[in-house]
Amino acid sequence: MRSSALRLLRAALLACLPGSMACSIPLEMLEAGPMNACDTSVDCGAGAACADVGGQRACVSTSAQLDGLILEVRPRPSHELGAEVSHLLDVDAGGSFSPHDAGGQVRSVDLNIPAPARVDATLRMGGSYCGRLAGGQFPVRVELRRIAPVLGLPAQTYATLSEPDGADGQKFQLAIPTGDYHIYLVPQAHAACADDIPPPIFLPSQPVPEVWKLGVNAEAPAVLQGSLRVPGAMSVDGWRLDLVDPLTGSVISQVDRLEQRDPGEPGTAMQVGFSLKFYWTDKDKSPLIRLRPKDGEPRPTVYWELASIALQGSTGNLDLSLLQLDAAARRVEGRTVDAKGNPVLSAVRIQSADIDRAPTAAYKLDTETDADGLFRADLPPGEYVVFAQPINDTTKAKAMQPLKFPAGEDCYCGQSVLIPDAATLRGRVRGPAGEQMDGAGVFAVPSPGELKTYLGQVLRPEPLLPRQASGVLRNGAFSIGADPGEFDFSVRPTPGSAYPWLVRPRLAVAASDAAVAELELTMPYPAVLQGVVRGESGAPLDGATVIAWLPVQNDAAQGTAARVIQIGETRSAPDGSYVLPLPPSTSR
Repeated sequence: MRSSALRLLRAALLACLPGSMACSIPLEMLEAGPMNACDTSVDCGAGAACADVGGQRACVSTSAQLDGLILEVRPRPSHELGAEVSHLLDVDAGGSFSPHDAGGQVRSVDLNIPAPARVDATLRMGGSYCGRLAGGQFPVRVELRRIAPVLGLPAQTYATLSEPDGADGQKFQLAIPTGDYHIYLVPQAHAACADDIPPPIFLPSQPVPEVWKLGVNAEAPAVLQGSLRVPGAMSVDGWRLDLVDPLTGSVISQVDRLEQRDPGEPGTAMQVGFSLKFYWTDKDKSPLIRLRPKDGEPRPTVYWELASIALQGSTGNLDLSLLQLDAAARRVEGRTVDAKGNPVLSAVRIQSADIDRAPTAAYKLDTETDADGLFRADLPPGEYVVFAQPINDTTKAKAMQPLKFPAGEDCYCGQSVLIPDAATLRGRVRGPAGEQMDGAGVFAVPSPGELKTYLGQVLRPEPLLPRQASGVLRNGAFSIGADPGEFDFSVRPTPGSAYPWLVRPRLAVAASDAAVAELELTMPYPAVLQGVVRGESGAPLDGATVIAWLPVQNDAAQGTAARVIQIGETRSAPDGSYVLPLPPSTSR
């Protein structure tokens, strides 16, 4: 049997294992939480074994189910790219764990950062701008946006600015991880021409190999030209018209600010001309024409699919119409209140579900209530969804309420949005031997929803994600307020304790008022990955962050799509060594 003195000594040693982020914790604070240490496998009990973990002895699980494990390595930020570089390593880390190993699930996996892809690109753009400049004379901001191979991995963008190539074009170089990227090229203003800039170029789904000579040779851009029919007494002066990519919403054209001198008489129709240049690179997907009102004007944004408007592919002499939007905006007022009628200061989003007679129009307004819970808006008649989220009050939960009203000149007032009391997510967490897991962090992170195209996002109200909630285990227990919804729940022990995260994906919190979700959880012994993180030269990397992601079934997306959740994280030591304790499995 281990003595308390020996256990405390082991605790101090394990707190500074290679790769630990807890070495700065004062020794007097180590008693705040238990440490995973052992002499023999007898100390660990059934289903575990005593094994070497980073040079010290700790209990580890004898079983593991970590198929599909993805390791992400983020070295210290790069001065060249001005951002962290994210490497998704092609290592069979999860497959290295057998279902059962009587000696304990400890695997040695060195993480070798591969040589980056060397992107060497030239850019030629045709056309004439400001009457005297060629397209290739404009500097270009270059963005390479990584396409995540699975839902849940963080977005990653690498950017640079081009420079003249000496031959009336531009060039740029980047060193980035290989993979699939969306490439977005955005010309910038020229010192001699700021009002007529070449349109952006969007190149979707480009595989980037280890060595890539990219040549973008764009002819003169196409021209979108035509007229917009506007109801009498309505003004579109200052409205903005552009084209966007249907998948991401990236702008792929110049932005034309419409000019209209007179709004015209009621019952008549005015015509307002427009003209802009654009590049359409993906002929399999039609871009969207987008018309946005001036900021603060209570009118919806309207969309048209270019392919359905441009007959026989011609983008000249197009005829667009706003005649279906002749109804004037109506004043709407409401209050956010709790069950007792007390006002609740809230952030409010009003998003259209169906604008009268305009199925491809969308309206979204973000505002805040005043101290009395009152919000005001001028809205086109139709159907909406009102989302309200309390500000700086974790005792209250988010709310959602439909709103429908016809056209009218009077105020549609007196609406109340009931803000329910927040749910309580509480429970107890014990270690594998029954020890209290004090000091561990408790996190409820909103589970990501289904991927949608840009048009799907703007035309259909998307519920607000619940707010992230967190707490700390005290006396082995936790209690945190939570919005209704689904969370990826985790308990994260003190770094260096040699315990893994305890993870529960898609933990549901009921939508009923003041609901209580009770959890009784047992921290498992870990499956452990350890080794050395090395750079492309083979030298050990100090301070590299190593993150573990595990695929889980995304039940919210019709039970078919897979996504990943984070199940662990550590940092490499000065000698490049790392120790990554992982939960041996996850479950609902």
